[in-house]
Amino acid sequence: MQQIPVMWLIEQTSLSAGAKLAELQSIRKREMKRQHELLSATLLLMLAGAAHAIAVDPDGAGLGPAVDVRRLGWAPGNSLITPVGSASIFTHPLGDVFQRYTHASLARFEDSKGVSIGISSPSPWTFIAGYREQVVSTVGNSVVLDTIGGGENFFRLYFDPTPNANSGNGTGYGPDATNPDAGLALSGTIDASIGQTAISALRVQPGNLDTSGSDNYPEVDSIAARGNGTLAVIINHVDMAYFPEGFNPGLGLHFQTVLDLPFSRTDPSSCFKNGANMLIDGVGPNTLGGRECDANTVGNINGIDGTNLMLMTDSSSSFTQAASVPEPASLALLGVGLAAMVRPRRSRKAGH
Repeated sequence: MQQIPVMWLIEQTSLSAGAKLAELQSIRKREMKRQHELLSATLLLMLAGAAHAIAVDPDGAGLGPAVDVRRLGWAPGNSLITPVGSASIFTHPLGDVFQRYTHASLARFEDSKGVSIGISSPSPWTFIAGYREQVVSTVGNSVVLDTIGGGENFFRLYFDPTPNANSGNGTGYGPDATNPDAGLALSGTIDASIGQTAISALRVQPGNLDTSGSDNYPEVDSIAARGNGTLAVIINHVDMAYFPEGFNPGLGLHFQTVLDLPFSRTDPSSCFKNGANMLIDGVGPNTLGGRECDANTVGNINGIDGTNLMLMTDSSSSFTQAASVPEPASLALLGVGLAAMVRPRRSRKAGH
């Protein structure tokens, strides 16, 4: 809005000084009220578009109705941080770059009301991801990393009709020698323009790395640490068998993750999967048997004397629209446009 010069108001009115001040205050209040209303409308639009319900066929076979899913709750998983070049997981100075690999199994879908939509157990849904991060802050035992481009950058969501993901071995989170029938349901890349991770060491004195049930890595200890992170996936492929209505352009998947050490709710992973779908070394040999990786890359004390750092993850994700927010003047037109775009939808489960 064009602002009215104060001197112009004073010169063009014959009001008393007190009346002039009151008039100026009234003009300012009206302008502030108008700006507040426009900002509120814009924020409401942003919030309304922040999370989107997506039609999901839970079994990919069309045997039952699709369900509206807004959030995905993931079971505790694993994340491996690997240095690039001369970077160090112990000193982590500013500018150090790391390659991250992570995987988890889906625990539940959630509808738009936050109601859990059960899935079969063991979970047929898994994901693997890889991306790079760079240290932007380091103070004492705390470090902050920003998501950046380059390196192995991928996100893959799989559906496995005969699920066998094994957290301890790190296998079965997609196609590998133990899991030949996993199908790619969705894929994309990690958005390098947003996303951040913060990690703090809580106790440097080592304890067991694996405190989830039996200790499957009795020779490996770890520091205690806590952290959190955000991540955004740019979706570039969906299989309509699992997402029968497809996605609108610009839709992404936003992750929020809590990071923990030691591993108290799931086993540390012997292996991880890279962008070529090849198994790579995590914490290496364990007592579980079955397919495992040969080398321990986290050292005798995870977070101290190994090349890599492993963390337990607890993530949730939601489908979000990455489109820019329109100018306030276009809000009404956008509403008309959205109404015109409504189309018939496939039948859903009652209440969803």
